[in-house]
Amino acid sequence: MKIAYQLIKNEVLIRQVQRATETTEDSGIEPTHGMFGSQEWWKKIHSGDLPAQTTSGVITDVYMGSMGDWPMFAMTTDSGEVLQWTREVNTNEQDALYLVGRRVEVAYVIQRHRPKSWDRGSETKCVIEIRVDESER
Repeated sequence: MKIAYQLIKNEVLIRQVQRATETTEDSGIEPTHGMFGSQEWWKKIHSGDLPAQTTSGVITDVYMGSMGDWPMFAMTTDSGEVLQWTREVNTNEQDALYLVGRRVEVAYVIQRHRPKSWDRGSETKCVIEIRVDESER
């Protein structure tokens, strides 16, 4: 498997989420396990206090979502569930890894948005790493 994305390398996103969390009540991630992306937060993941989950399967679609401006992919998990994710990358070249028929693993943690956010503090899956097999199924 080749790494397509690692949150730890996405310093811009981490700063944006931290800034939103620190400066607003209606944006960002609840800092229940430390500030999103901080050393404390990563330690909670590595210790299991903030459990990382991984879902595996096959990429079934690669497309632009939202209003045709958001890179997405769909996958069918090994258990048959169909999931959709943002096509996250650390470099533009990594986007070429997302091809229909390739196996993919998405590692994520469950966090909550802020209680006054648009979704009233519902759970969100924060992707921490995506790995794609370079060979087709």
